[in-house]
Amino acid sequence: MRDIIPKTLPFLLLASLMILVLLIVAMASVPPVSRDALTHHLAVPRLYLEHGGIYETPDIIAAYNPMNLDLLYVLPLLWANDIAPKYIHFLFALATGVLIYGHLRRRLSPSYGMIAVLLFLSLPVIIKLSITVYVDLGLVFFSTAALLGLVKWKESNWQTRYLLLAALCCGLALGTKYNGLVVLMLMSFF
Repeated sequence: MRDIIPKTLPFLLLASLMILVLLIVAMASVPPVSRDALTHHLAVPRLYLEHGGIYETPDIIAAYNPMNLDLLYVLPLLWANDIAPKYIHFLFALATGVLIYGHLRRRLSPSYGMIAVLLFLSLPVIIKLSITVYVDLGLVFFSTAALLGLVKWKESNWQTRYLLLAALCCGLALGTKYNGLVVLMLMSFF
C-alpha cells in the first residue's frame, strides 16, 4: 500500500489541478457582470479604442489608476470579445502557480510544488478573481516574481541580473495597481 501512494500522488495532483483549471475556465465563460469590470477595467480600454489612443476621462476617476493590465484587455476588445479578458486575468493566476511550483520543486520536491499550486489555485479568493476582469492576479504575479527574484539574487551570490529582474517585476506591480506600493516598500526593506 505504501508503494502505491507515492507513485499515484503526482498523477492525482495533476488530475486535480486539471479539473480545477477546467472548472475555472467554464465559470469564466460567461460575459462579465461585476461593477468594476464594466465601469473601469473594460470601459476605459474601450474608450481608448473608440478614440484611437489614451483619452482623457475626467468623469471616470478610476481611469487615473495604473493601467498596465487594463491595456492588455484592449486586444480582445478590438474584436468585441469581453470574455477573453477573464482568461487573460486567469493566466496570471496560472503563471503565479508556475512560479510557486518552480520555487518549491527545487527546494522540496515536485509533489510539494504541485500541492502548493493546487492549494493556491483552489483558494476561494483566487477562484473568484480568476473568473472576473480585474487586475489583482497580475499584481499577485508581479509581486511573487519580485519576491522570488530577490530570493534568487541572494542565492546566486548577489548577481545583478536577479536584482534587476526583481526591480522590473516590482515596477510592473506598481503599474498594475496602487497596492504595488506595498510591494515596493517590502522589497526595499528586504
